[in-house]
Amino acid sequence: MWGVLCNESELVPVETEVDPETSAADNPLNGRSFFHLNGYSVTGSPTENALIHLALLAGVNVVDLRNRFPIRRIIYRSEKQNYMITLHDVGRANEFLVAVKGNPLEVLNLCRRQVRNGKRVPLSDQDRQAIEKENERLAGMAMRVLGFAYLSSSKRIIFGREGELKNHPIWLGLVGMVDPLRPGTRELIDTFHRAGLDTVMITGDQPTTAYAVGKALRLHSDEELQILDSTHLNQMNFEVLSALADKIHIYAHVSPSHKLQIVQAFQKKGRIVAMTGDGINDGPALKAADIGIAMGHTGTDVAREVADVILEDDRLETMVVAIAQGRTVYNNIKKSIRFLLSTNFSEIWTVLIGTLIGRGHPLNTRQLLYINLISDILPGLALALEPPEPDVLTRPPRKPKEAVLDAKEFEGIFFESMVLAVPSLALYVYGLSRYGMGARTNTLAFMGLSTAQLLHTFSCRARVPVLFSSRPLPKHPFLTLAVLGSLTLQGAVILFPALRNFLGLTPLSAGEALLVGGGGLLSLAVNEFRKSAGGGR
Repeated sequence: MWGVLCNESELVPVETEVDPETSAADNPLNGRSFFHLNGYSVTGSPTENALIHLALLAGVNVVDLRNRFPIRRIIYRSEKQNYMITLHDVGRANEFLVAVKGNPLEVLNLCRRQVRNGKRVPLSDQDRQAIEKENERLAGMAMRVLGFAYLSSSKRIIFGREGELKNHPIWLGLVGMVDPLRPGTRELIDTFHRAGLDTVMITGDQPTTAYAVGKALRLHSDEELQILDSTHLNQMNFEVLSALADKIHIYAHVSPSHKLQIVQAFQKKGRIVAMTGDGINDGPALKAADIGIAMGHTGTDVAREVADVILEDDRLETMVVAIAQGRTVYNNIKKSIRFLLSTNFSEIWTVLIGTLIGRGHPLNTRQLLYINLISDILPGLALALEPPEPDVLTRPPRKPKEAVLDAKEFEGIFFESMVLAVPSLALYVYGLSRYGMGARTNTLAFMGLSTAQLLHTFSCRARVPVLFSSRPLPKHPFLTLAVLGSLTLQGAVILFPALRNFLGLTPLSAGEALLVGGGGLLSLAVNEFRKSAGGGR
C-alpha cells in the first residue's frame, strides 16, 4: 500500500499506451520507463514502477487505493534528506496520511515505533540493529533497498524549513529490489578497460549495494575496488577530492550536486571525462563533462539538450562502436597525411638530386602534375576510408594535446620519401648512362617514381608491417581498386600516343618495365622492413 501511495508512477489504460519505439522527441514518457500489466501501462522511474508492479502482482487495486488517498503534497528527496514524503487526504477533516520512502537508515532514524504483527510497538535498539543488519544483507546482494514508514494523524503534522518531517513516523519495513545487469554489460566494461578507458560508477545507492554491483561489473579491473561514501562530500576539500579521483571506482550516496563536483575533480586531474546520464539532475554534470552522453529513448529533454552525444537506442554498446569509429577516422587522417607528405617529398628529392647529378631535369612540370593526379587522389581517398584495424580497441587513448604527427613520425616520413625516390633516381642514372638526356630517360624516372608511390599506399595502411605481419588487416577492396586504377592511368600514358607526346614520354622495353616494377616493390619492402624493425609508427 505505502509503496503505491509514496509513488509518482502513472497508470494509463493499455489502449492509450505510448509506443516505446517512438523517438525520444515524440515520446510523452520523456525519460520514464514503463511496463503494462493487468490492463494498465505504468510509466515512471524504474524503482517506482517496480513498486507498482509488486502491488499489482499482489492483487492490490492501485487505482482505487490512489483515489481513496489522493496526494496533497510531495516533498522530494534532497541533499539534506535522502527520502521522499507524500501527504494524503483521507476524506475526513483535519486528518491526513503521511508516507515516507527512501534511504533505510535515514527513514529508520526518524522512527520511534514500528508495526509488528499488526500492532504499533516501540522500536528498541535491538530492533534497530536487526533492521540495519537486514539492510546490509540485502544491499550486499546488489539490491536497491528502500525503507518505508507512515504516519496517520488528526494532529498537526509539522514540516521543517527544508521539508523534513518533525513528527516521528511509524516504521513499516524494507523492500529490496534487483536491477539486473544487462546481458553483456560486464564484457562491455572489460572492452572499455582494454581500450584504455577507466570506468567509474556514480550512484545514489547505498555503499554496500554499489560495492556489490561494482564487483559484479569488475569496475576495478585487477585492482582493489575502492568506494567513497559521498554523504559528506560537500565538506570535503576540493583538492582532496581531486587527489582521490584516480583511486576511486565507485561514488555512492551521490546527490545531483555531487555529480558535478566529481566531474570537475577528474577534470582538475587533467582527465578527459565522458559522463552518461538520463535525468534532469544529470544536466549540470553532462554539461560540464568533456563529452556529455544522454540516453535518447529514456533520457529527459534537459539531458538531451545539454549532451554532446545522444544514444538513440540507449545501448552503451553503441559507445564502443563510436570509440572505434572515432579512433579509425583519426588514424585514417594520419595515414592520408603520411602518404601525401612522403610521396610529395619523394618528388622533391627526385627533382633536386636528379638535377644535381644530370644534365637537365629528370621530370618536367607536366609529368609532376600527372604523377600527383594519379597518386594523390584515389589512393589518398582510399586510405581515408580504411576500415578499423584489428587492435583499434586495445590501444590507449591519445593525449589531448598530442600533435597529429610527432618528431618520430616526421623522421619516418623523411626516410620513406628518400626510399621512394631511390628507384626513380636509379632508373634516371641508368637512362643517362645508356640513352643520355632525353625522353627515354625521363620516362624511366617518371615510371619509377609513380610506381613506387602507388605501391607505398599499401604500406601506409597501418603503422605495423603489412607484408610481414602474421595478423592480416581487414580487406579493403576500394584501396585495391584505387591502386589498380591509378596504375592503369599510369600505363595509359605509354599506350596512347597523344597523351604520351603531351607528357614527353616514350615506350619502354619489357626489361625496363621489369626494372620499374622491381624498383617499386623494393622500395615497398624496405619501408615495410623498417616498420618491422621498430622504425615505423
